[in-house]
Amino acid sequence: MSREKVFSYFLLGITVFFTFLVLVILTPFLKPILWAVIFSLVAYPLHLSLSRLLRNNTLSALMVTLLVLTFIVIPFLIIGLVAAKQSVEITKAIIQYLQNHTLTDVLHSLYSLPVVNRLITEEILQRVYEYMQSEEFKNTITSYLSKLTQKAGEIFTSMLFATGSVIFKSFVFLISFFFILRDGRRFVEFFERFLPMHKEDLYEVLLTIYKTILAVVYGSIGVALVQAVLSFIAYTVVGINYSLLWALITFIASFVPPFGTGFVWVPIAIYTFLNKGLFYGIFMLLWGSFFISTVDNILRPLIMKKGIKMPYIVLFFSTVGGLLTFGFLGLFLGPIVFTTLFSLAIIYERRILKEG
Repeated sequence: MSREKVFSYFLLGITVFFTFLVLVILTPFLKPILWAVIFSLVAYPLHLSLSRLLRNNTLSALMVTLLVLTFIVIPFLIIGLVAAKQSVEITKAIIQYLQNHTLTDVLHSLYSLPVVNRLITEEILQRVYEYMQSEEFKNTITSYLSKLTQKAGEIFTSMLFATGSVIFKSFVFLISFFFILRDGRRFVEFFERFLPMHKEDLYEVLLTIYKTILAVVYGSIGVALVQAVLSFIAYTVVGINYSLLWALITFIASFVPPFGTGFVWVPIAIYTFLNKGLFYGIFMLLWGSFFISTVDNILRPLIMKKGIKMPYIVLFFSTVGGLLTFGFLGLFLGPIVFTTLFSLAIIYERRILKEG
């Protein structure tokens, strides 16, 4: 083997080794960096327009970063803190209620509801009372209450650490976002020099990724935000306590198939019927059916199909599979992996099969 080949293999091996080390070092920052990449692609057209107007690439990137900080990062941090505060209040209220009321009182409160009263007979209620007096039931409840109190303490402690972590990751996100906007073209040119692909094929893959990200942002996150706002309006109108927290839960539920936001607003509509009266119950049901769910059923498929050229069933599995595998970030990574694979398959067909 010639000296040149030995050197080439050595250089390739040591490059792979140090690339692995770089990835290991970046692992704690991987999620905020990936979010920065996603948001920078969405904001890049605005950055280009400002850069041409100001004739200063750095100033343009800084202004767009400040816009993202003002209108996305800070509002989401505030919403997250308020939702966390409301979730703590709900947990405290549940624990306090269970401490101040016997289970017999809880059962009587449930039985006083008209719907429950019609479904449960006095005989069934008496059997439940008898079971509640048994030692087995008392030991089970004591164990569950002890675990609930312990879990609540763990949640409060973890929330303090989570707040600091979120602030730090937001800082990493903003720094990464700024430099990706400012130096994004240099990054692309660097990879273009080293990847063994035709220039037009590389741009085709990058364009596929870009369109996929835009489709997911507008088709999934954009629609989910609209649904969360609509649900917040409805929850506030009918007088649901902690409406901001329930709107945030509705936002998360919009990504969960098959019913999406229906997992949240339907039980709330039933609760409204039972506790707020017929008028508010009908309002909640109609609002949820014709506004909250309709936005999802009409807009999401149209936007997603326009940006992502693949069968709906594949789109479904890529989105849900990515969500289950990688968490919320998988909402982007799943479709990106599938569409990139399809794009590479088309390039392989064009470059290898047809030319061969």
